[in-house]
Amino acid sequence: MLAGLGIVLGTAAYMAPEQAKGREADKRSDIWAFGCVLYEMLTGRRPFDGADMTDVLGAVVRLEPAWEALPSDVSAPVRILLRECLIKDRRRRVGDIAAVLFVLDHQASLAPTAPVAARSNRIAWLVAALAIIAMIATVVVGFRVSRSDTIAPDPIQFTIASPEKTVFGGPAAGGTGRATQLAISPDGRNIVFVAGAQSAFQIWLRPLAGGEARPIPGTEGGVFPFWSPDSQFVAFFAGGKLKKVAKFGGPPVELADVTSGRGGSWSRDNVIVFDRASGSGLFRVSGGGGPTAAVTALAEGEDAHRWPYFLPDGKHFFYTAVTGACCPPTKPGTIKIGSLDQNEPVVSLLQADSSATYVSNRILFAHEPTQTLLAQPFDPDRRLLGGDAVPVTARVSMEGSRYVSASASANGTLVYANGGSLNPPQLTWFDRAGKPLGTIGDGGLDANPSLSPDEHQVAVALRRASPENLDIWTIDTALNLPSRPSRVTTDPEPEGWPVWSPTGTEIVFGVAARGPGGPPEKTRLVRRTLANRDEPKETLLEAVGTPSRPCGPRQCVLGPTDWSIDGRFVLYTFSGSFPATSDIWALPLFGERKPLPVAQSEFAESQGTFSPDGRWIAYTSDEAGQPNVYIQPFLRAGGKHPISPNGGRNPHWRADGRELFYLDPAGTMMAVPIDLTGSSPAGLPTRLFPAEAVSTNNMYAVTRDGQRFLVNRWPNSATTAPLTVIVNWTSTLKK
Repeated sequence: MLAGLGIVLGTAAYMAPEQAKGREADKRSDIWAFGCVLYEMLTGRRPFDGADMTDVLGAVVRLEPAWEALPSDVSAPVRILLRECLIKDRRRRVGDIAAVLFVLDHQASLAPTAPVAARSNRIAWLVAALAIIAMIATVVVGFRVSRSDTIAPDPIQFTIASPEKTVFGGPAAGGTGRATQLAISPDGRNIVFVAGAQSAFQIWLRPLAGGEARPIPGTEGGVFPFWSPDSQFVAFFAGGKLKKVAKFGGPPVELADVTSGRGGSWSRDNVIVFDRASGSGLFRVSGGGGPTAAVTALAEGEDAHRWPYFLPDGKHFFYTAVTGACCPPTKPGTIKIGSLDQNEPVVSLLQADSSATYVSNRILFAHEPTQTLLAQPFDPDRRLLGGDAVPVTARVSMEGSRYVSASASANGTLVYANGGSLNPPQLTWFDRAGKPLGTIGDGGLDANPSLSPDEHQVAVALRRASPENLDIWTIDTALNLPSRPSRVTTDPEPEGWPVWSPTGTEIVFGVAARGPGGPPEKTRLVRRTLANRDEPKETLLEAVGTPSRPCGPRQCVLGPTDWSIDGRFVLYTFSGSFPATSDIWALPLFGERKPLPVAQSEFAESQGTFSPDGRWIAYTSDEAGQPNVYIQPFLRAGGKHPISPNGGRNPHWRADGRELFYLDPAGTMMAVPIDLTGSSPAGLPTRLFPAEAVSTNNMYAVTRDGQRFLVNRWPNSATTAPLTVIVNWTSTLKK
């Protein structure tokens, strides 16, 4: 036991959890020590052991004794007594030694069938245990007296590696970015995280007490997990749904529809608040599923509400109000406090670039660009900050949607992932085997690379001139040379989704006009000639929404995705507000230029691309519950054909039309042989390499011969760095 900093008295194995965490001891701590001695006398082994004191204290805090080691003739009353003495929460532990004496005095009546000899032996052992506990109690009291209130025991720290042949991360096609996704259970016994390899990313469960991590069946492709308040269920987002699954397995249960799923929180009253779609506020649903209802509304200038986290009262919750939801953070987000009672005013707590959680009268959040995890005192009753924020650790894992890879339990255990490189995404060439061939330009979160027909240039959307303005640029595709991007657009409106004309002389792109609130904002398709960049841009199409696809502030997008080989049609995706998601349209560049619906339904269709002969399109639809790739005739009769059997998005054709590429849910580049002359046009997909692309409308480009791929991706986006766990983490905070 610790009597002071650096002094060991030799009884760490009998120290109660509250003492191991540096908290004040009382007589219930002595009851714990009695239970440890009793267990040892009955089994011949200590209930909590380890190679050194750190291991022992870690076991005290995290592990349960091996109850199966108790001899079979130990009576039921003694078994119950022992368990009640070794409850980690001292509020539920036996409160007085008198209760122990009562069990001993009345054991015969409580367990009349116990053998007399065995009962006599057990009582003798219990009497001896009481004598020994007196000595231990003396040591405990001595510890209390000698310990300074300003000295806390060292925290217990260890790491957890990713499961064999996996990395921490998530399906790149799901927009999870670089951050490791994790959550510790409220009782501090288990953590869940997203890990995988190639196309097998899913949610794993790992007991903190040790043992192997195991994948949770039914969570394939799942992202951003969070726990039920009783630590029995894990909620997550997958396949356009909010789902839950029992921690020990069982079929997942669908709770609600989502399109983005950036965070959720589960209250003690069985209410889940979650992010349903980018461009909207937060919603609520019962933990058993059912109707959903909005609980927050976007304020002027806000693009999304994300990362809710319930406070202890089960009514109020943190959330992060985001500006620039689809892009790199150009302005700090605001951590706010909302309420299930929407009549209460929203409270703006502080500006921060991250999600926020509450634990132990503190708010945990992070600060960019240093990726420092901070803790600041917070009064949950008054809902007020107090004192200064102090660092917990530097370089915590983060990603562009403000998610922070850190989670803490009520019993004082923190788990977090170290952050990776702060370098921006990089446009990188790969061959079909995934061998890097070189890099070009700077890259960026919004890049959406589009190769020119001669493959000498790539058009991208970058924030190179200003962090608050998105422009179209072109970059030479020569490998590993300092290539200075050439700016195509210069006005203050955000422009993106560049697509080359078949002649390589023009670019069409989308413009998301942003006004200061008021009526729905207009979005446009614009064409620009590259030979004379001083020539005015031509607006091809302008939209403010339709009855089936209404536009709210900052919500509608006209995103061009391809230009037919004959130059007659531009394919584009029109996105409205949730729940009306997106459709694929074709804009004729002749005659009246009246847009024509190509793929329009209650589901989300996007990323349309022409076959080389212009007679077919490949596109993405979520009608099967998750994004999948399909092909169908273009403006001709005929049904659609599924291409990706297990999920996929972002299709691209080879120039001869005999192969189609796409990204599977884990971000792996896939290749499918295509024969458009037969009744079954698609063959079996083949895995090429893990692309790990930054999630945008167009995440990569492919050369005409299908041999090289230009992928916009994070440097070293996958990580095998272990998770860090700190028991008694608050003792690490500098005063």
